[in-house]
Formats: sequence, C-alpha cells, structure tokens
Amino acid sequence: MTAPLNIALRFGYPDFLDLPWDLPISRWPGLCNRLEDLPRGLSRHPVVFVNYDGRLFALKELPPGLAEQEYDLLLKIEEQRLPAVIPVGHVQTLLPDDRRASVLVTAYLDHSLPYRSLYMHPSQESYRKHLLDAIAGLLVQLHLAGVYWGDCSLSNTLFRRDAGHLQAYLVDAETGEFNPQGLSPADRHQDLVIMEENINGDLADLETVGLLSAGRISEGIPLDDTGAYIRLRYQQLWEEITREVVISPNEHYRIQEYIRALNALGFSVGEVELTGVDGGNLLRLRVV
Repeated sequence: MTAPLNIALRFGYPDFLDLPWDLPISRWPGLCNRLEDLPRGLSRHPVVFVNYDGRLFALKELPPGLAEQEYDLLLKIEEQRLPAVIPVGHVQTLLPDDRRASVLVTAYLDHSLPYRSLYMHPSQESYRKHLLDAIAGLLVQLHLAGVYWGDCSLSNTLFRRDAGHLQAYLVDAETGEFNPQGLSPADRHQDLVIMEENINGDLADLETVGLLSAGRISEGIPLDDTGAYIRLRYQQLWEEITREVVISPNEHYRIQEYIRALNALGFSVGEVELTGVDGGNLLRLRVV
C-alpha cells in the first residue's frame, strides 16, 4: 500500500499507514479489512470507519486543505470542552488521477446514534422530542463559546442517550469558525436560519424514505414547525443563561437557586460575577 503524502496525528493513536491511501476512500470497501459498517447520517463527502484493536475511527475525505482547517477548529472546540467528536489527525493524499485530497481522522463517538436510528425503531419514539431540545442546547453551548457552526443539521449531529434524555454532539465542522471575542447577534441569527433550512431538508428526506409520517416529528410538534420549535427552545435557553439577575445583599440564597436552575438545564457555572448597583443597595448577578 502506498504511503500518504503527509500524515499528522496526535500522540497515542495508530499510525494508519496500512490503509490504502493511494485510492479514494469510496473504493476501500472490499479492499481494506479494517473497515466497519456502522450507522451513519447523510454526508456530502465519503466517510468510512476503521477498526484498530477495538478502537474505532471515522475518516472523511475532503478537498485539499479542508481537513486541516476542520481539524484545527475541532481542537479549539475540544479546548472549550464542548460536545463534539475528538480530532485525531489529518492526511494529505495523492489519488490515481493526480488529484490531491485531504482526509480528516476523528475518534468514533462510542454509544452514539445518528438521527435516522431514532426513526427506524418504534422503541426510540420517546427520544424524538428530546432530539430537538438537544440540538437547541448544543447551539447555545457553541454560541456561548464563540463557535459559529454554519451547517447545523440532523445529519451533522450525533446523539447519546443519558438518563432518559439525549446529548447532541457536533460531528461536522467544515463550515465552522471560532471567534474568541464571541458571536454577534447577526452571526447567531444566521446560524439559526441555516439550522432551520437544514432541519427541514433532513425531515423531508425522512418522509421520502418512509421513516416519518402523520405530518409530525413528535407528539404535539407538526413537521412544518420543527425548525421554529428548535429556535424557540434556543431562545428560551439563551435568555435564561445570559440574563442578569438583580438581588438585594440579603438574598444571597438566590445565587444558588439560579446556579441550580442552570445546572438543571445542563450547564455548569464557572464563575459568579456580582456588581454593586444603586449605591451598593442592590447586586447584579451574572454567571459565566
């Protein structure tokens, strides 16, 4: 097997040198005994899964330069401790037609499900509304950290079950950007607009293949209102998390009440900022 042009990997992972890098990964099935057939969402780029002694990895083939760009963003997302796939490395290859490509390598998210799995089995129906709440929560987390996704969709998200709920994880970050100064309201609005368009497309695909019927995604949520429901849940979460609370100096117990309320929404509090107002007779509470 021909070695890739260049391979950059984090310490502690396989070297992946035994893979058929001289071929596009769409031609690997039947030629590579490390491939695993795993549930997946829709992707505009070829994706394969490989197994190294029980450790699973996802490989996505991209145009030159995009794998390195997405890898760098995923590293920043990981530093922010946000829910996303773990970046492992990136590879530059030269294909038989002298076409260059780049491949992003990420660790497979164990015990995760693509959204289609939640519609293929009737036993998963109770999770479908949680799926929408999970996407709203993921967008809030990303935006709070200064991450613009640019392509939020069901296809670009994986889900893990946790105590009767779902946690959403970012999988695809090709179009993402990181702004350490934070996102503007216009950036957040644009991300939500893209989310609604993409979600509608994902659900139309489910209808086409017969996995969604009766004109609704879950009890009480008509299909046409799904994107609007996620946006509403996003706004509710955003306002609760970013609002400032004014308390009197003898109401310190309200600080813990507010923190517990945020914990219940799935958010941890790093700092509490108290600022005196009205000559110190009142305190403005803001959490980070």
